[in-house]
Amino acid sequence: MQKQANSPIKIGLIAYALDRATGGIGRYTSELHKALSQIGADPILLWAGRASNGRQAVSLPGAGLLPGLLTLGQFEIAWLARQKKLDLVHDPTGVFPLLLTGARRVVTIHDVFPYISPNTSTLAEQLIYRGWLPVALRRAEAVITVSQHSKADIQRYLHLKADKVTVIPEAASDCYRPLPESQVEPVLQRHGIQRPYILYVGSIEPRKNLLRLLQAYARLREASPQWRLVIVGARNVWLSNPIILAIDKMDLKPWVQFTGYIPESDLPALYNGADLFAFPSLYEGFGLPVLEAMRCGAPVVTSNLSSLPEVAGDAAILVDPYDVEAIASAMRLALTQPGLAQDLQRRGLEWSKGFTWERTARQTLAVYQKVLSA
Repeated sequence: MQKQANSPIKIGLIAYALDRATGGIGRYTSELHKALSQIGADPILLWAGRASNGRQAVSLPGAGLLPGLLTLGQFEIAWLARQKKLDLVHDPTGVFPLLLTGARRVVTIHDVFPYISPNTSTLAEQLIYRGWLPVALRRAEAVITVSQHSKADIQRYLHLKADKVTVIPEAASDCYRPLPESQVEPVLQRHGIQRPYILYVGSIEPRKNLLRLLQAYARLREASPQWRLVIVGARNVWLSNPIILAIDKMDLKPWVQFTGYIPESDLPALYNGADLFAFPSLYEGFGLPVLEAMRCGAPVVTSNLSSLPEVAGDAAILVDPYDVEAIASAMRLALTQPGLAQDLQRRGLEWSKGFTWERTARQTLAVYQKVLSA
């Protein structure tokens, strides 16, 4: 049944784990919801758990944790879709099968890393991607992904036709921008960060390639010892972790700082204060920290693999992430050649303007409209 062209679309957007320290998918959900609302789409958040105040949201009270969302939550979503007369439900996480809802279904899949590197994926990730995800895709009318590289992986591993998958890039939030020194230094002091420093933002899972980044940093220090390395966002950094053991072995402990989770409101200041942002990841569905760093004017060294060349364009130094010497050499160049650093800053600021959440929202709305007109 086709939706009339002039009729308002009633959209349900599933919100999972937004009441906790949000990662990339949580930020995608929040920014997409805000941007869709700003262009008049006004989606209803189907909030996994008890909806927090101040949001246009309805609760899925038995679905605050993933097992509940995959079971009881499916009944709740179906019931709310009927009660609210939703035309379409969008799962921005790509893991909820939406088996029971009568509304049209759109799914965002950010990457399929558990297929690419099963040995470094958790059992839960394997179950979701090999069990739930194929079921979800059979029931979805459209799939959104965030890069051409992810689309190619989805087609390869999940055997979807190209016309079912639409690439819609992410964007950095408007809070990421050049800041005056008066807004940067107090944040650095609050988190005990001393300049000058190289910045990394992300987890410490193997695909992030932190071990090689540390090895490259150790080589950099042999020639240019003044820079510290600040690692932001990493959780569960136990003393037995291979990263910690490598830091001890290379005698880097006095110069490597783990900040743990930092609220997004403080991240722009950390990007602004950095002399360099280093992100030599082995695999990313998108790689949002690269855009965030660019929007704040930080020179970027990143990987030449997966989606990162799409995200970075010609505004970063791209390196082979398996080559420690290449990573070290690129960092050394960006840190010791002011002309190169300024050129990277200029190009990064200009390139990142092409990625906006308004554009993402309008392209997403076009997918909704296409699904409902079919």
